[in-house]
Amino acid sequence: MSKKIRRIPLYIGAILLIFFAKPHSTGILIGLFLIFLGEMIRIWAAGHLQKNEMLTVSGPYSYVKNPLYIGSILITAGFCILADNIYLLAAAFFMFCFHYIPYKKRVEGDRLKKIFGSQYEDYDERVPEYLPLWTPYPHEKVSWQFKRFIENSEEGILLIIIAGIILILSRPFWGSVF
Repeated sequence: MSKKIRRIPLYIGAILLIFFAKPHSTGILIGLFLIFLGEMIRIWAAGHLQKNEMLTVSGPYSYVKNPLYIGSILITAGFCILADNIYLLAAAFFMFCFHYIPYKKRVEGDRLKKIFGSQYEDYDERVPEYLPLWTPYPHEKVSWQFKRFIENSEEGILLIIIAGIILILSRPFWGSVF
């Protein structure tokens, strides 16, 4: 299945989330906090990620294998809380846990094992998927780079997040347009 087709449920969910948004003060505070925290994790991870060049084990990757997914989970939860939509939150977590994670684990795990061999196998055995280690995986010190942040297209995600926040927060002012 192509990448574009797999994204259709994501687009539908985003449209529904915005259309049915009913933001209120507590949800706004909690939602914005989770969105901010999630995007900070994604920015940190994107600035370290060196896809297919070398096995990325620095920054947040030294604590957990999937920091981008953790950031995405927090962002998704934040948006659903911001929009006051528990149903889409439940649907998103269901899809993420039972479809996306198994699919990506199989595809990425095989690809990384093929490219990096025993180096990846050691990392895979020692670093957890989603619950971070207290002490980092031992590695050479590699610093965060803005260039990697751009190469990994995180600036586009940041713009989408800002647009989503604006659309959800402005939803009460749309009146009875829809």
